[in-house]
Amino acid sequence: MKLFRRKFEIIQEQAFRELPYECCGLLVGIRNIDHRGNIENVVYEVAPCRNCLYHGREQGFEISRQEYLDVEREARRIGFEILGSYHSHINSPAIPSLHDVDFAHSGHTLLIISLMNAQPKEVTAWLRRESGGFHQEQIRVVE
Repeated sequence: MKLFRRKFEIIQEQAFRELPYECCGLLVGIRNIDHRGNIENVVYEVAPCRNCLYHGREQGFEISRQEYLDVEREARRIGFEILGSYHSHINSPAIPSLHDVDFAHSGHTLLIISLMNAQPKEVTAWLRRESGGFHQEQIRVVE
């Protein structure tokens, strides 16, 4: 995954701002596939979303269907697509939780930022495979 530095900063700022709850949003850009079938997601835009989970926002997130559709429509209008989503984990590692597994469909990338004691610990990205498992993606933050 290629992520522009300012977009990464927006995700971090939102994660801190929404403590003690998980933040969430959508990753928008293009999916490049090379001649060997390797995928590289290039994130040009991030769309911060409201965590509309009614209970348990400290350990989970939910993006409303309407907000997802609105972002998807705008992304398509400018020639992009939704590549996946991002969210924070509060005092837990940046690996997909059971809730995350249920949320992500095949081809969806989850970017997870882990905050331990209100400090950034790690950031990871996971691509959901057609088989149902996840493959960890390398994150390249670029200028």
